Amino acid sequence: MTGKNTFIDMHTHLFTARYLPLHSIFYSFTSLYLFSLALAFLAVRLTRMSDFSRPATEEPDQDDLINALLDHDVDRLMRAIALPVRKKIREYQSTPNPSHQDWKDIEELIRALNDIDRDINYSRAGDLPIGVQLVGGDRISERSVFADSGTDADLLDRFLAEAFRVAGHKAAESDFFHEAAHLPSGEVYKPGSDAGFRAVDIPIGQIGIIFQFLEFFVIMTLSERNRFKALKRDFKKDGQASDPEASLFVGILLDMRRAFDKLKEFWMPGFLPPYFDFTEQMERMQLLAAENPNELINFGAVDPFRGGNWKQIVDTGVELGITGYKIYPPLGIRPIDMRGYQTPVASGRSLDKYKEKAQNPAPYPMVQAKMGDIIRHFSSHNLRLFAHCNPMGFEVEKGYGVYSDPELWKHAMETHNARNLWLFLAHGGGAKEVDWMGWAADNTHFKQTFAYRAIRLVEDFDNVYLGLGHILGILDTKLKPKIFQRLKSVIVGSSTPGAAHHFRDKVCFGTDWAMPLMVGRTREYLIEFDTFFSDPQISPFAHDFFEGNARKFLGI
Repeated sequence: MTGKNTFIDMHTHLFTARYLPLHSIFYSFTSLYLFSLALAFLAVRLTRMSDFSRPATEEPDQDDLINALLDHDVDRLMRAIALPVRKKIREYQSTPNPSHQDWKDIEELIRALNDIDRDINYSRAGDLPIGVQLVGGDRISERSVFADSGTDADLLDRFLAEAFRVAGHKAAESDFFHEAAHLPSGEVYKPGSDAGFRAVDIPIGQIGIIFQFLEFFVIMTLSERNRFKALKRDFKKDGQASDPEASLFVGILLDMRRAFDKLKEFWMPGFLPPYFDFTEQMERMQLLAAENPNELINFGAVDPFRGGNWKQIVDTGVELGITGYKIYPPLGIRPIDMRGYQTPVASGRSLDKYKEKAQNPAPYPMVQAKMGDIIRHFSSHNLRLFAHCNPMGFEVEKGYGVYSDPELWKHAMETHNARNLWLFLAHGGGAKEVDWMGWAADNTHFKQTFAYRAIRLVEDFDNVYLGLGHILGILDTKLKPKIFQRLKSVIVGSSTPGAAHHFRDKVCFGTDWAMPLMVGRTREYLIEFDTFFSDPQISPFAHDFFEGNARKFLGI
């Protein structure tokens, strides 16, 4: 080990289900409109909100749920959904004279349950709607198979388990959830925590797939204060006194609604918008940061899909004290829509959509036109731009991840006379199948990867840095040696001839907490890097990686 490093996590997410356009996001996973609407409704209703007008000491804790998340306990995650629904129904059934609000609440719940049923076809022909069966009859008990041992599964248990089975299988087809391939079989969730799912006859081979979606869903139901608590506790899970200590976290917001709205088809009435508008999201995150001075810095987001309104959002954020903003090319935007250059994509039929997107112009010319304005504004106003940089991610359409190509940022900064732009490349190119496994690529293909082009970008531009968040390949026994061998060679080797900077002076630690499968593995991720930097050849550069380079980028 290197001794006791301190670190800055340059890449965390503290937003909740009330911050995201979950209806359209879930639809992008499932292609089921009503089902996605109902899941979004449930997520928002289950999500706690921090009351920033009251002291943080008065915040109701969600420790049981945090523990379930950090332990990867699949039954307890399902319980977090099943018990509140059960409680609402039983409270209504036991109320002799329901109020207007009681009626409204139960009608909304019935509608959501019926919407799920319509799309997954759980009820048999001739049955009453599932919501009526559950609310109007005696088919739910006081206890749940996901919460109480020795309990038989009832209709609600079975229905919700099937709903999340469908959601998990649909979501597993999305590249967003592909990282499970890097974890050993049987380690996606806690062994032995699946008695409830087995009791409702879910095959054991399918439970891991369900867990991935459940984790993504449930982590967002924590309040903002409890999210931050969970993040800090995750770094302490099974910790040792010699573990690196966090000195600062950077929380990143996402502004995705308008891009995901592009998935709307002619027959749809529209997608449910986020509960909080984006300015309110920034305000709430700044209130959280104010409670945690010198511990949390927030970045907002800039979205060219807003048209000219992007600047109003950024100006509002600046007034709130926010100087960094996330931009997300997989929404469907390139840094510059440059013809004559095509992002390299590995071979394979499964990557045909990526090749197609690499070959064709960006899909929204009017949106694309705003990128030049954004880059020039951020450059001239000394604002930080935080960009997704690997060829997958939260893609509105499969293949849009190639729009994150670092080479496009190079040409964009040169074209718009913005060589001084402060730009952070999150994931540092990653280790994805699309570009020959990026940091894990062999020597034959490495120069065709995002990782190589990200290295060149930070070497050549004064204010471009990169982070190594959510490269879960370092937890994979097959990929870890390849990734760390490449990383060591770049750190200890000479910079590229003619380069203005060395890579080791620009690379930063980050996690991308709480994206899929990072929760509960955050300390493990940190320790892998801490152990890597214990090598005497690279230990002199540990401080810069864990903290020093981040402070330079943040200007603190």
